[in-house]
Amino acid sequence: MFSVIRPQRGDIGARGNWRPPTDVLAFLHPDLCATLASLHGAPRSVAEATVQLLPFGSRAALETLNPPLAIAGECIDDEGHRAITLTPFAYEVMAAAAAVAEADPQAIDEWSDRARLAARTTAEHVSRPRP
Repeated sequence: MFSVIRPQRGDIGARGNWRPPTDVLAFLHPDLCATLASLHGAPRSVAEATVQLLPFGSRAALETLNPPLAIAGECIDDEGHRAITLTPFAYEVMAAAAAVAEADPQAIDEWSDRARLAARTTAEHVSRPRP
């Protein structure tokens, strides 16, 4: 379907990462893990366009991990919007997420169930009147 994404000249190398790609999945929102799994094998342009459309928190998570999965570029307009470039490590994490999903298809459902439970619990907490 899609060809394997190969790092381009100038990409930050993934060698020397202090954690394996599978460990990163524990730090990411379940829906973000599912999205990354679905992007495994997609062309670079599709993967990066998809990441541009993610909610701010998901994009920020990709940028703040160590090593980062995404790097913000220069401002592209007067409002401060920036293009995001995925690092080679991001593609390793995508492969790890896809492997988890393939090995245990129910894992994606569990990730989503946990995310919905967390969102519901937070919404209930916020909506409770304070004593």
